[in-house]
Amino acid sequence: MFKKLTLFASLLLLTTFIYAQDSFIKVVKKGSAYKFEIPDSLLGESILFGSRVVDISSPSAKVYSAGQMRRPPVLIRFSKRDKLIVIEEVNTFVDVNNNDPIYDPLSANMRVGGVNYFDIESRNETNDASVIDVTKYFSDEVQLAWPLPDNVKKGRLDSKLSKLLYIKEFNDRVNIRSYYEFLGGKETFTITVQYFLLRLPKEELRARFNDPRVGYLSYNRRAYSSGRGISTNRYITRWRIEPKPEDVLRHKQGELVEPANPIIMYIEPYFPKDWIPYIKQGVEDWNSAFEKIGFKNVMQAREFPKNDPSFDPYDIKTNVIRYLPLDEANAAGQVWTDPRSGEIINGEVLWWNNVVDLFSMWRFTQTAAVDPKARAIEYDSEMMGEMVRYAIAHEVGHVLGLQHNMRSSYAYPADSLRSATFTQIYGTTASIMDYARNNHIARPGDLEKGVKMTPPVLGPFDYLSIEYGYKYIHDVKTPEQELPVLDSIFKSKGNDPMYLFAPFIAVPISPDPSAQSESLGDNVLISSRNGILNTQIILDSLINWTLAHSGSQSILERRYEALSRQYFRYITLSISYIGGRYTYQGPLEADFVRHVPINKEKQREALKSVIFWLREAPEHLDNPRFSPIMGSVTDNVLRRQSEIMESLVSGGFVTPRVLQNSSFAGDVYTLEEYLRDLDTFIWKSFCTNSIYDKNIQITYIQSLKNLSQIPQRGDSMMLGSSAIIADAAYSQLINTKKSIKRMIKGNRKSKEHYKFLLEILEKN
Repeated sequence: MFKKLTLFASLLLLTTFIYAQDSFIKVVKKGSAYKFEIPDSLLGESILFGSRVVDISSPSAKVYSAGQMRRPPVLIRFSKRDKLIVIEEVNTFVDVNNNDPIYDPLSANMRVGGVNYFDIESRNETNDASVIDVTKYFSDEVQLAWPLPDNVKKGRLDSKLSKLLYIKEFNDRVNIRSYYEFLGGKETFTITVQYFLLRLPKEELRARFNDPRVGYLSYNRRAYSSGRGISTNRYITRWRIEPKPEDVLRHKQGELVEPANPIIMYIEPYFPKDWIPYIKQGVEDWNSAFEKIGFKNVMQAREFPKNDPSFDPYDIKTNVIRYLPLDEANAAGQVWTDPRSGEIINGEVLWWNNVVDLFSMWRFTQTAAVDPKARAIEYDSEMMGEMVRYAIAHEVGHVLGLQHNMRSSYAYPADSLRSATFTQIYGTTASIMDYARNNHIARPGDLEKGVKMTPPVLGPFDYLSIEYGYKYIHDVKTPEQELPVLDSIFKSKGNDPMYLFAPFIAVPISPDPSAQSESLGDNVLISSRNGILNTQIILDSLINWTLAHSGSQSILERRYEALSRQYFRYITLSISYIGGRYTYQGPLEADFVRHVPINKEKQREALKSVIFWLREAPEHLDNPRFSPIMGSVTDNVLRRQSEIMESLVSGGFVTPRVLQNSSFAGDVYTLEEYLRDLDTFIWKSFCTNSIYDKNIQITYIQSLKNLSQIPQRGDSMMLGSSAIIADAAYSQLINTKKSIKRMIKGNRKSKEHYKFLLEILEKN
C-alpha cells in the first residue's frame, strides 16, 4: 500500500515520539503577555494553522467580509532545536511505501526548514513542555496565516494601536484573536483576525481514489516506487463519515446508524426569518442520499444558540452559512481540508447580499411566459423559499466536496420536461450540482397541467455521488482494496444518461453540447427554441407586466437587459453543436469511446437554427414600445448580433472545432461545407434592407476576411490549423465576392450596401 509521506527537519521524530491525544498547547497569561507551553509530545505532530476575518473596515468591503477565510490554512509542525522552538511548514506530500528502497533517498531530498522560531524562556518539567512568548508574534501580521491576499493595500501597521486581544485554549486547538490598525495608506484600514492552531487526527482519513465518472474536488499525490517512473495518484476531498465503534456491526448488517461525527451547519441570524426553514431544508435535503448508504442525520442545520458565550462562529470547528452584506450577486460553498488526506475539516456557505436578485431574475426570464406568479416584482415567501432552498442545497453540495456536473441537464429527453408526471418526479435535471436553473422548455398551458418549473431537491446523480464519496466500505484497509466496490457503483447504472458526468468548462461556447450551463434536455435545439419563444412572449408583454406590478424604471431596464442576455444565450447553446462532440468520462477500457463528433446533419440544422433566431431577434428585442420609456436599445441588439456572428466565423471558437472534427471517420462536416452553408444561409435569411440585416452581413464579411488572413506573431507566422482555416476562408471569400458582384447587378434597392461590402473585401 502507499503511505503519504510528509517530511520535515527531524525525521527521527516520526518514529520516536508517542503522541498523547489528551494534551495540546497550554496557554498562560502573565500581565499583558501570552505564553504557550509546547509539550514535548506535541513536537512533530501535524497542526493546521490558519485564520479568519472577524471584522474589517470598509476599504476592502467590496470583496472581503467578516467571517471569510480567504486563504487555505497551512500544515505546520513544532520542532525543538537547542534553545529554540521552530515552526516548520510542511507543503510537500507524496505517496511512497515506507518499505520501498526509495523511501530514504526521497526523504533526503525533501527536508523542510523553519519559517519562524521562538526562544525557549523556560521549561515546565511537570508537563515536559517548553515555554515560549507569543505576544509579539500575534500582535504583528502573521504572514504564514494572514487571511488576505498580499495585494490588498493597507498602509503601515501601527504597533501602538494594534494588539493581541485574547487566546482561548481547547483540548485540540487554540484560538487567537488580534486587532490590527494600518496607517499611511489612502484610507485607514482596520481588521480583526482570528487565528487557529488545530491539532489534526493522528490517524488520517483513508484516502479514496478519484474517478473521472464522478465529480469531486480532488487533490493529487506524486507516487514513487523504486525502479518505476513517477506517477500521480488522484484522490477525492470528503468529510470523515463513519459509524460509531459500537455501531459498526449494525451498519455492516444494513441498519441505519448515526455517524460518529455529523456535519452541523449553523445559520447566521442575519437572514430573513421566513427563509430559515428553507435554509434548513436545503442543508438537510442531502440526508436522503446518506440514508441510501446507511447513515441518518448526517446533515444538521441549526440556528445560532442564544445566550451561549462559548459559541464561536469564527472557530475552525464551526460550520456556518454566512450572510455577506456585499454588493455582489453570488453564493458559494467552500471547504478547508487536512492536506495530508483531503479530509474536510470545515465547510461554509457564503451568501452575498444581492444573490436573491439574481435568482429572482432567472425565475422571471425563464418562466414568466408560463407562470403568472413569476411576473411579480417581489415573490411571496413560498416562491422565494423554493429558490433559497435550491441555492443552499447546491452550495451544500460543494461543502460536501462535489463539483458541478454539467452533463446532468442533458440527461432527460427534452419533451419529458413538458410532462407533469416526469417533472414532478425528476424536476429539470439529474443533479442539483448542474447549472440548469428553471424549466424554460415548458410552454404556456403546461403549468396548469402540473409541469414543474424548478430544479429537483436532489437528482439521481447526486445519490450516486454521495454513494461514491461516502459509502463506508467494511473490511478494507487500503484505497486500492476499495476500487472494485467503487467501480461496481458505476457498472450497476449501465449507460443510463442520468448517471453521466461532465465538469464545468469555462468557455463562452462549450465544445460539448451535452455539458453546458443554462441548458436543458437532450436536444438543445428544441430547448433553445422553446426558451426563445418564451422570451419573445415576455419581451412583448414586458412593459405591461412590469408596470402592472408597480415596477420601477430601473426594474424594467434590468429585466430587459436580462431577457436580452437570455435570448442570445439560447442561441449560443445551439452553436455548441457546430464542430461539437460528446465527451464521455471514464477509465480506458475495451470498446470505450471517449469522443463522439456531432453528425453532419445535426450541425447543419444547428447552424440554420442559429441564423434563423438571429434574424428574429430585432423584432422582439427592439420593440418600438421600448424607446419612449427606456430610450433606444438598437445598439444593444446590434452589438449582440455581431458577437454571435463573429463567434461563427472567428478563428477562436467554431471553425477550429469544425476542422478538428474532420479527423473522425464517417460522414463528417468539413470546414469548406460549413463555410459554404453559412454563406448560403446568410444571403437567404438576411435579404432586407434593415439595419440589422446590414449589420449581420457587414460583420460576416469583415470576419470572413479576417479569417482568411494568417495571424502574425512577431516575425514568425502562426501556421498549422490557422493556415488551413485561412485557406478555406480565402476560398469562400472568392466565391462570396462573386456572389456580391452578382447581387449588385440584380438588387437596385441594396446596391450601395453591396458595394460597401465589396469594398470591405477588396480593401487592403
